Amino acid sequence: MTDRIRVGLLDNHPLFRTGIKDAFAGTKFTIVAEGEPTDETRQLVLKRKPDIVLMDIHAEGDGIKLAEQFLKSLPTAKVVILTASSNEDDIAETLRIGVHGYILKGVRAVELRSALETIHTGQPYITPALATRLVLRQNGPGKDRRVAFTPRDKQVLGHLVEGLTNEEIALRLGLNTRTIKHYLTGVFRKMRVRNRVEAVLRAKAMGIGS
Repeated sequence: MTDRIRVGLLDNHPLFRTGIKDAFAGTKFTIVAEGEPTDETRQLVLKRKPDIVLMDIHAEGDGIKLAEQFLKSLPTAKVVILTASSNEDDIAETLRIGVHGYILKGVRAVELRSALETIHTGQPYITPALATRLVLRQNGPGKDRRVAFTPRDKQVLGHLVEGLTNEEIALRLGLNTRTIKHYLTGVFRKMRVRNRVEAVLRAKAMGIGS
């Protein structure tokens, strides 16, 4: 099978990891490193350089710190949280550090694979019910939901929703990367969001690029 998606899997529970391996059997996903979130497993993941790192935020030790290490050391990989926690503070903290996805355990195998495929293309993904809660929190009572976008803002934001990188957006619009960064900084400020994932979630809720 071509176009394999290589996954590093870290979870405290061997039985759960077995379930994930079963969910990937016969698909484009292949696990290249797996185990409990020990230093040995972490080193193996760094060595194998997977396309996706799938881990629990409540990994043994500091899950946030571990996710940050992967984000820094594997800049081309997508770091995805697969957890039982629906705590909004956990979600907000992982988005703050820049993870690419937040998925609740208990998801069906087909839904997990679909979410990971979405993330692999460059689009962030959060379990829909959690995404809705997050958007509502961002746009709760007393917050102005109207955003004064310029036509260029909408262009840049639409391409962001597509999953394009800054470099790809610049190429698409015939601009340089520094200009795209400038536009995104302004868009994030207008939307009152802190990062690309939150911007994409709110943009979809606003009907931009969806």
